Amino acid sequence: MADKAQAYAESFAKLVRVPTVTGVDRKSFAAFRKVLAEEFPHVYSACEVIMPGGEGSDALMFRWKGKSSSRPLVLMAHQDVVPAEGDWKYPPFSATVADGKVWGRGAMDCKNTLFCTIKSVDELIAEGFTPEQDVYLSYSDNEETSGGGAAYCRDWLVSHGVKPAVAVDEGGAIVEKAFPGMTKPFAMIGIIEKGYCDVKFVARSKGGHSSSPPKNTPFARLAAFVHYCETHTVFKPRMTPAALAMLKGLSSGLTGALAFVTKHADFFKPLIVKVLPKLTPFGAALLGTTMTFTMAQGSAAPNVIPQEASMTANLRFAPGDDSKLCIEKLRRLAARYDIETHPMECREASPMVDVDSADYKYFADTVAKVFPDCGAAPYLIFGGTDCRTMQTITPCAIRCTPCRLSSEQLASMHAANENIDISSLTGGVNFFKTYIKGYK
Repeated sequence: MADKAQAYAESFAKLVRVPTVTGVDRKSFAAFRKVLAEEFPHVYSACEVIMPGGEGSDALMFRWKGKSSSRPLVLMAHQDVVPAEGDWKYPPFSATVADGKVWGRGAMDCKNTLFCTIKSVDELIAEGFTPEQDVYLSYSDNEETSGGGAAYCRDWLVSHGVKPAVAVDEGGAIVEKAFPGMTKPFAMIGIIEKGYCDVKFVARSKGGHSSSPPKNTPFARLAAFVHYCETHTVFKPRMTPAALAMLKGLSSGLTGALAFVTKHADFFKPLIVKVLPKLTPFGAALLGTTMTFTMAQGSAAPNVIPQEASMTANLRFAPGDDSKLCIEKLRRLAARYDIETHPMECREASPMVDVDSADYKYFADTVAKVFPDCGAAPYLIFGGTDCRTMQTITPCAIRCTPCRLSSEQLASMHAANENIDISSLTGGVNFFKTYIKGYK
C-alpha cells in the first residue's frame, strides 16, 4: 500500500508541475495533455479522445464505452488553476512531496479530482473491467474564470445525443469539522449552488480640489451606504430546503442539544434562522443571500475629489431568492445616498438535486462503503463549479470529491501553501473505482 501511495504521489506531482494557470499560456495545456497521455496510457488507448471546443479551446473529454448508453455517467474536473501568489513553503509548481503531502497550486483545486477520476478509469481498464454504462471524463480549461470550457463539453454531449443520468464534479470533500461540534468526519455532498452577481455602485460629483472639500463627496456617500449594509440585515435569512437537508444530514455527527435541534430542524426552523446567522458567517451564508464589498475606485490623485467613485459588491443568492428582486432592493437603498446601481455578471441559484433519488443515495452509500468512519450529508455550495453548466442536461449533478481535507488545507484554496495528503489520493481513486464498478 505504501508503494502504491508513493507511486500515486509521484504521478500526481507531474500534473501539478504543469502551470496551467487559467488564461495565461495555452502551451501549458498542451504540455498537460502530454503528461496525461504518458501517465494514463490505458485511457488514451481504450477511450475516444475528444477536444469539444476545437482548436480554439483546451477543454478535454474522454469517452469510455460501456455495455449500455442508456444512463451515461460524466465525471468532471478542471485543468486550470489560479495564479500562485504569496509566500510558499515550497515553490508552487515544484509539486514537492514532503510530510506525507503533495504541495503545489492546484493540489486540491482541483487536479486531485482530475487525477482520482482519470486514474480510476485507467486502472479499471488495465484490470479488464467494462462499465455497465458509458463513462465520460469531462475536463474544462477555464473554470476559474467562469469560461466556456464546460459549455463546450456539455454542447458536445448534446450534439451527439448523450443525456447523462449523473454528473459528478468538484465541490464538497471529506472534512473533519463540517459543523461546530462534529464528532466524526463528513463527506459534504454538494446538491446545489448559490446564485451569483457582481454589482457596481457609482457615486458622482462635480469633483474639485481636496483643499476645500464639500460635504457628501462620492466616497462619503459610498462609505455611508457600505456602513448601512454592514450593520443591517439587507436580505432576510430563511430556511431553504437545501439548508434543511444539510442540517438534518449532519445531525448524526453531533451530540447533545445540537444533535437534537438539527435532527428536528423542521420544528426548530424559527430558532435556527434567528440564532445561527448571528453566531457565525457560515450560518449567515447558509441561511440567506450574502453581499460583501470587494473593489473600490476613485480619482487618480490623492488631492483630487473624484467626479466618479465606485465600489463593487459580490452577491451570492440563496436558493429561492430572485436576483432581480434582490438587486431592486439594493437599488432603492443605494438611491437614498444618491448612488447608482449597475448589476454586472449575474446568475440564479442552480436547481437542487433530489436527495431521495436513487442516484444520490448510491453516491452517499458508496461514500459509506469506502469510508466507513465518515458520515455523509447534503451540502449547499456557497461558491460555483462547472457542474452548474452540466446540470442543464442531467437530473443529478453532484458536487463532491471524497478526499479528506483538513481545515488548514481548505484555507489554502486560492492561497499560499496549497497541498493534499497522499492518502487522500489513494482514498479518492478507491472511491471512484468502487463507484464506477457499481454504477448501473
